[in-house]
Amino acid sequence: MKKTLVAVAALAVAGGAFAQSTVSLTGKLAFAYESAKAQTSGAKTSGLRVTDGDFVLTAVEDLGGGLKAQASMAVQSRGRTTNVQGRDATVALMGGFGRVTIGAVESGNGIIGLASAGAPTRGLDNGVTSAAAGNVDWLAYHTNSMGGFTATVQYVDSISAAGTGGSENTSPLQDAILVGAAYANGPIAASADYTSYGQNGAALVATTTDNRIRMSGSYDLGVAKLGLGYARQKDVLGVATKDLMLGVSAPFGPVTVGLVYATRKVGAAAANKGLDLGVDYALSKRTAVRAMYQTIDVNTPIDGSTFRVRLMHTF
Repeated sequence: MKKTLVAVAALAVAGGAFAQSTVSLTGKLAFAYESAKAQTSGAKTSGLRVTDGDFVLTAVEDLGGGLKAQASMAVQSRGRTTNVQGRDATVALMGGFGRVTIGAVESGNGIIGLASAGAPTRGLDNGVTSAAAGNVDWLAYHTNSMGGFTATVQYVDSISAAGTGGSENTSPLQDAILVGAAYANGPIAASADYTSYGQNGAALVATTTDNRIRMSGSYDLGVAKLGLGYARQKDVLGVATKDLMLGVSAPFGPVTVGLVYATRKVGAAAANKGLDLGVDYALSKRTAVRAMYQTIDVNTPIDGSTFRVRLMHTF
């Protein structure tokens, strides 16, 4: 009897301890038919393909006293015969002071999130009509929300190649310091940040980045959402690359339609232009069919265009 009681008590204690930690598995998988015309050669391709396949493991532990630890790791898998590779991986501490995160992540475009206004499109963060994402190692601090306002400070270690380079490395990779602020309350959302780039002791070249500013916002009218974003990046010679993005989306029951227009202008050159159109039909909260069309004008006789119909399930 005593052994039974001891065993029950041990299980109760263990259950209480395990209850402080949770592990979740989330992700998405999507297949599509796609027809595309290359930007440079004009070659046409079409067929079936896997467009999304990401799985994320997230563990959260309650450390007590309002402090929590979180570890998250994503893995990409696009089906048979494709490589399985690591994606974003982070470890964080959260509490009344805010959130401190360290990890290797994909540093996003920066303005597309709000500027696209939630339009169900393919995405113009392609490096042609707007800035592309890059892989970085980073240490970031985010404040908790104060009346809808949050602030961010990030140390970014080696732009463009997560896991390589370093703050004192003499390769062309650059480190950076980012400071930013955001506001989200009711129908309004806005974000702005400034980044100063280091040179890592490498010799300066024309493409070495000096600084960048980004600003974006969205407003939800109820019947539609509007978005606007602007980014300017200067190199050490003073040449500026300017990105502008406008987006709109509108829901009609289970159907959402949207449009995004973007331009990129480097110095005195003519601007590249891109247009994204999309229609999303929600079969449920987790499953949807999306039709997308994208066209890109790079000021040459050859324009790029893509048409895609995709079925995606998230979990």
